[in-house]
Amino acid sequence: MLSLMLLCALLSAVVRAQEGFTSHDGVSYRVEKFLDAEFPVGMTFTPHGELLYVEKSTGAVRLVRADGSRRFFPVIQLDVNALQERGMQSITLDPDFAANSQVWLYYTAAGTEREYPANKVLRFRLEDGRAQDVVEMLSVPIDSGFLVHNGGGLQFDAEGYLYVGIGDYGDAARPQNLEIPHGKIHRFIVDGDRLIAPEDNPFADSSIFAYGLRNPFDYAFDPVSGRLFATENGDNCDDEINLILPGFNYGYREGYECVGRTYVTGLGSYLPPLLSYTPTIAPVGITFYDHAAIPEWRGDLFFCSWNTGILHHVRLNEGRNRAVFDRPLALGDVGCRIDVTVSPDGAIYFGAVGEDGGAIYRLVPQPR
Repeated sequence: MLSLMLLCALLSAVVRAQEGFTSHDGVSYRVEKFLDAEFPVGMTFTPHGELLYVEKSTGAVRLVRADGSRRFFPVIQLDVNALQERGMQSITLDPDFAANSQVWLYYTAAGTEREYPANKVLRFRLEDGRAQDVVEMLSVPIDSGFLVHNGGGLQFDAEGYLYVGIGDYGDAARPQNLEIPHGKIHRFIVDGDRLIAPEDNPFADSSIFAYGLRNPFDYAFDPVSGRLFATENGDNCDDEINLILPGFNYGYREGYECVGRTYVTGLGSYLPPLLSYTPTIAPVGITFYDHAAIPEWRGDLFFCSWNTGILHHVRLNEGRNRAVFDRPLALGDVGCRIDVTVSPDGAIYFGAVGEDGGAIYRLVPQPR
């Protein structure tokens, strides 16, 4: 009986509150440790308040019930290659999840004697906490030999199109080549068990939506404009937050020189970044806040930085194409280092990694 009670305690969420904080715009909040987690690189909430997250190195998808207790067995455990930047990358729900219970993953599948490791998009149906009807939807082999720049962004827009971000796999020549998928954000129609390029994509017979990207880690759709915003990891300069528009070139190429937000000629439909960072900060997870729990933040953009652990709070102008401000939110001794998302009750959840393996924290508004 004692061991059973201990096991239940270990599987339950650990909620430990820190001292309260007040943001630069007057919002009071506290930061809580929600759950110990093994390198939680991607998170999403179901409409029922369950949290699904992926573990970078183990290949596991974990489910936390709405009451905060975590299932002992993973939803699914995949054979991943987790060297350096490889491994599980992201997770998102199908836009018709309420009816079909489908979940989508982006991850690095382990190679074999005959096949390269590959970044893959996988779909499964969630039933009673386990994965059913698993289907591989996309595979892009890692043929460069590098362990970095896998991309990993995976999101649906309001019309049901799927967007997939694929990095340059460490080869700077690839982002400007429209004949290959690397260094691009792609847009697909989901047609049964296939992904196909929509006819209204910017390049004929191609899934490419935007190009000239080095390592688009994550992205989110603006609830006001419906436009796509993405984090981009530069080399030794020019980490970026980009407004992604169809057919535009974001400038990464061989012989890249640091330009910040300066306009670059000779690259066709080039679009400078919304924000640029030198020295680099490694922007990772990104989300928009669209909840009544903190009305002052509604429509604002938030993203995490791997290098600094800062949770950035960005407010956009009325046209949704300029940043009014970019300010850090105090988190105490906690770092926002991977994904960030908003829960159904309006808390901001974010992932952290440390010597103990990692954890998921949440920023909760204080009573007014």
